[in-house]
Amino acid sequence: MPITISNDVPYQHFGSCVHITNGVIELYATTGRGPRIIHLSMCGGENLFWTDSRSEAITHVEGLDLAFGKGDDYHILGGHRLWSSPEHILNSYYPDDDPVGVTVTQVGAVLTAPPQKGLNLQFSLEIRMDAESPRLSVRHRIHNVGEQIVTLAPWAITQLALGGVLVFPQSKQDIALLPDRVFVIWPYTDMGDHRLNWADDHISLRPDATDRPLKIGLLNRAGYALYHNKGVVFKKMWAPLTHAEYPDYGCNFETYTNRLFIEMESLAPLSTLYAGQSAAHEEEWLCFAEPDALSEAALIGKYGS
Repeated sequence: MPITISNDVPYQHFGSCVHITNGVIELYATTGRGPRIIHLSMCGGENLFWTDSRSEAITHVEGLDLAFGKGDDYHILGGHRLWSSPEHILNSYYPDDDPVGVTVTQVGAVLTAPPQKGLNLQFSLEIRMDAESPRLSVRHRIHNVGEQIVTLAPWAITQLALGGVLVFPQSKQDIALLPDRVFVIWPYTDMGDHRLNWADDHISLRPDATDRPLKIGLLNRAGYALYHNKGVVFKKMWAPLTHAEYPDYGCNFETYTNRLFIEMESLAPLSTLYAGQSAAHEEEWLCFAEPDALSEAALIGKYGS
């Protein structure tokens, strides 16, 4: 079945969207604001992403209006978004509520947000769907449209619905007497949290409605993570550059969860951008129908690289 792309399609309460499908998987991405990839599913199946249907994830940051003249609220919305790392209380929460430019291609679409006032950064997502398989790629780009030099890393954040299991490999190396990996822990994280399991060759997280947030990060040398929920395994992949400089003490993968959602986050290396330069980061997504309740080790064995 050929790829079908429909622009200016309403989706739930998110307004105008672009709809892309190859008959196997389908997605909706917002064009009236964002952008966000707000829906991903097998055709006819449930949305794998969490969406803010009750307006529960609105971050109020005093000073946003003064800095950008756009109000003091940032709407998470849900789904998949592009941010820049390191996280900053003003820069990261720039209100992206303006219409998005859409360029339809033969295999997807390019969604380009307006330049950010004051920050002079322009974010875009290029979505390319495979014609026959449950596979697509998302190319994230941050363009410096100002005159100031900026250092940042594109940061690809996917918010998924609770109820599944996230699993990603431990990055083990045999380097004799030296340590072989670093874990990065955020201050609100309980290392003994019941949702978190530290196994010898993988780490897993089973998110639930626990109110306390949790976040960990690491250098994921395998370049993938899996989330199994609603009878589907969602696999996020990216190219790890093990000798590059990553933000957050060297993380190229992070995961965060709270009472609403779980995030799978991949990061590009830090880039110093002069006027007119861009930094890009590409992810590949795959969806596998998996009705069985597999163990974390079985998920790694069956769907890992």
